[in-house]
Amino acid sequence: MAETQRELEGQLGFLTEQVGFLKDKVDELSARLQILESGKSIVHQPDEVRTLETSTPVQGHTIPQEGVLKKAGTGSLLPRVATVCFAMVIALILRTITDNEIINTQLGSLFGMGYAAALILAGWWLYGRQNRLAPVFPACGLLLLFSVVLETHARFQSLSTVMAYLILIAAAAVVIVMGLRHRASFQLCAAALGSGLVGMAIDFPYPLYPMLALLLLGGCIAAYIAWRERLCPTLRWTTLGLTIVFWLFWAFKLNVPAACDEPTAGLLHLTWFLPFIFLFWAFYTVSNIYRMATDREDLGFFDSLLPSVAGVGAFLAAWSVIVPWYRNTLWLGMIGILAGLAHLGVGAWLAKRNKEGAIGSTTYTFAAVLLLSLGVASIFSNLLWSVPVLSVSAYIMARLANRWQSGGIRCTSYLFQLAAVLVALGTGVVAVDISSPLVGSLVLGTLMSMSFLQYRWCRCHTPPSMHSAFFSWLDKKDFSAIILLLTGLISGFFLMRLGLYQVLARTTSDFEYMFRGGQTVFINLGAVFLLLLASSRKNNEILTVAIVVGILGMLKSFVFDLFGIKGMPLVFSVFSSGVVAAVGSVVSTRWQGKKEKAKPESMAVPSES
Repeated sequence: MAETQRELEGQLGFLTEQVGFLKDKVDELSARLQILESGKSIVHQPDEVRTLETSTPVQGHTIPQEGVLKKAGTGSLLPRVATVCFAMVIALILRTITDNEIINTQLGSLFGMGYAAALILAGWWLYGRQNRLAPVFPACGLLLLFSVVLETHARFQSLSTVMAYLILIAAAAVVIVMGLRHRASFQLCAAALGSGLVGMAIDFPYPLYPMLALLLLGGCIAAYIAWRERLCPTLRWTTLGLTIVFWLFWAFKLNVPAACDEPTAGLLHLTWFLPFIFLFWAFYTVSNIYRMATDREDLGFFDSLLPSVAGVGAFLAAWSVIVPWYRNTLWLGMIGILAGLAHLGVGAWLAKRNKEGAIGSTTYTFAAVLLLSLGVASIFSNLLWSVPVLSVSAYIMARLANRWQSGGIRCTSYLFQLAAVLVALGTGVVAVDISSPLVGSLVLGTLMSMSFLQYRWCRCHTPPSMHSAFFSWLDKKDFSAIILLLTGLISGFFLMRLGLYQVLARTTSDFEYMFRGGQTVFINLGAVFLLLLASSRKNNEILTVAIVVGILGMLKSFVFDLFGIKGMPLVFSVFSSGVVAAVGSVVSTRWQGKKEKAKPESMAVPSES
């Protein structure tokens, strides 16, 4: 009896397990059936995840993102291809009727645009019903509308330019709103980029610039909103590139004409150039500041680049147009200085707001210095005045970097000091026959002083490396600060060269030989000064620079001067090279002696007490 009872209990347990297993299977099949009815694809998952899915209700259906492989996998590719074919058939029928003059061209164009608008509206309706064919209709309608507008305006000339742009703006706005509402990335890209490209093609190469600017500005706004909604992040790059091409083209057209007269200004819409470029700059700047004020995420490359590209690009485009048309750049320079100060204020605010690493302050400080330099150069109508602004700003930035604990700003200060030297070389301020030697001396003296001051300060303060990839990874020992020493030496050499030229031009008739020999003496004296400084401070970095400068002086003395000059200038040149060699020998002997003396002291073992 007990054995029979145990068998019944075992069979009952087995049946209970089977019933539970069957219940799980029924739940799983029910979930799969619901997925199939809603049109979703079945993804095989682990048992734990599958159990969690069967215990939660099935959410509402969302339209999958566009992609050929995904469409083929869900069985929507062929239906969409068929829908495209049927939509094209109707469009081709309308085109055939119009070409055979069954209806006139204007009426056929209206039918075509009406049919395109109907496709767009049908797509909106299908998106609302979550139909898998929804992406096909607005895309086909938008492409059909683009072709009808272009052909009607360019070939049949039955559509005015203003009306063509208004139709493009309206259609793009509807599709963009649709794409944002239903999170359709392809619709956003097609509307923002397609409408911009079609707008640039209308009446090329003389489009209606104000209307085209409005169209492109709308695309930029749509790209920003889409990025905020985590949709199509690359759309910001493409719309920015298209905008840059547009402004380059418009500025080039305004800068090319030989006759700056009223008909040319009217044809190129000169009066609209500055207001629209200010509008674009304001949009990009305000949106970037708003992003930094509301988000705590690290800056991407786009957001870091945007203040400089928008601000400096707008300033240079305006400068290139104001010079030939208005001649006076005083007001532009004042606006540039105000914009630079505003950018500097934003950088300081970001540094105060983000105390660890001063996130965002580097990009605005960088743009601020560029705008200040260009503003000063615009006021004086000469780029050489940007040299002292860049040099002084670089020194101030180095000190601000230490206060804000921003390695990026410190690295940028090195680049600005180097840029100041390059601008000085490019503008001809280092030339000995400069029209105003006093101005040249002032610019070069400022550059030399700021470079040496910044180098000395940086060698007394280590760079912040906690939030700096450059100083924590690439340059842990701050070797890049040697740029400051080199810029100081280069500017100092050209300053003494300018002074030598002015003195010799008024005092001697043997000008050429004395001038060439004097430059060699200056180089060798610089090497001697650096050798003595390195010896007194026991600085290997300065010693290395001194050796390089001394080698350059000797090469000039024994290669160029020995076969190019003669007389006392050659004597001074060779004698200065000998002085460099003698001082170098003394410094080397003392240097080795100090090393040998330091070795026994470091190897000595302290005595036991």
